[in-house]
Order: sequence, then structure tokens, then C-alpha cells
Amino acid sequence: MTTTLLHRRAAALALTVATAAFVAGCVSTPDRPPTLLTLPGPTASTPVPVTAAPREGSTLAIARLDIPEYLVSRRVRYRTDGSTLAEWPDTFWAERIEVGMSREFASALRARLPGWRLCESQCAQWSPVAGLRVVIDRMDYSRAQRRLLATARVAVVSHETDARSVNSQRLDYELKAEADTPQAQAQAYADLLDRLATDAAAAVAGVTALAAPSTAAPAGR
Repeated sequence: MTTTLLHRRAAALALTVATAAFVAGCVSTPDRPPTLLTLPGPTASTPVPVTAAPREGSTLAIARLDIPEYLVSRRVRYRTDGSTLAEWPDTFWAERIEVGMSREFASALRARLPGWRLCESQCAQWSPVAGLRVVIDRMDYSRAQRRLLATARVAVVSHETDARSVNSQRLDYELKAEADTPQAQAQAYADLLDRLATDAAAAVAGVTALAAPSTAAPAGR
């Protein structure tokens, strides 16, 4: 009789434990799948300003775009204040951010330099007429303000004359995001690259126009 009672109590205890585990499993929240973020390209409705006349066959050597070291991460980071970084939860760049930004910048620049050949490596064989280097020293996205503040240095060196022509300038940008989301931050980065490409193309046009030989006919005697 005692043995039967013990068996019943053991069975009841096992049923209670199993029920509790089942209920806990039902109410627990599954792990949130990570968000993989990419930089959006220009939309079809966005006009591309052409800032340089075509230079058919001319080559421009482009150095890889430099971005701040504190942003080189698979995590998507933003500023909470002047000295603190935070990260969007469960959100990662789908590729290395410096690689994606360099590619999108080159694509935006190519649209603004029709007729040019843009070379990103092993350019000596093409005898480039100029070289471009862009360094982004600051690229701070404030999530609270939905604002991107950036500072960049653009340097263009002409190779068409013995005395090289150089155009070096520092540029400041401020862009607003439309929403409090990682995607809105990525869009702000894309907008920054568009503006950088426009200003860099204008710098290239300015330097190469000055360095190009004149095609005007000599004045008669």
C-alpha cells in the first residue's frame, strides 16, 4: 500500500514538472533574428547632378575611402553623446562597412564623371591624369537627434603637368534622418556619400580643367 502511494506521488510530481516546463516554453520569447543592414543605393527618382564634363579615355585613380576607425565594425554604431558610442540591438552590417561605403562612393562618383575611367587599384597601366583621395574624419550619427554630422578631406592631384596641381579642401556636412531606425541611419550614410561624390567630382573637374592643355588656336601674327 505504501509503495503504491509513493508511486502515485512520484507520478504526480513528474507531471507537475513537465507541465511547468511546457508552460515556460510556451511563454518564453524566442531569440530575435539579427537584422542585416546594407547601404541603400540612389533611388531611380533621385537626379544625379553631373559636375564634370566628359573626359573620354581619361583615368582617375581613386584611393579607398577612409572612415573613422571607431565605426569599423560589423555592429551598427551611433553616438549617445560626445564621447560615448552605442550599438543598435541585434543589428549588423551585411558586409564590412568600409568596403560597402567605398563601393557606393565609387558608384556615385562614376555617375558624376561620365566618360572617365575610374581605377581603384593597379592604375599605372592606365596612366591616370589625376588621383583622388577622400578621408572622412568624422561620421557621427546621433540617434536622439536623428542627425548625421560629418567632416571629410578631399584631395585631388593632377598628373598632367610637371608642377602638379593640387586641390585640397575640408568639407562639413549635416544630414537629417527620417526615422529612429537603423535603416534610416544607413540612408543618412548613403546621402552623405552622394554629397561627397558631388563635391569630389567638382574638385576633379576643377583641377583637370586647369591642367589640361589649351585647345584654342594660336593667334595670328
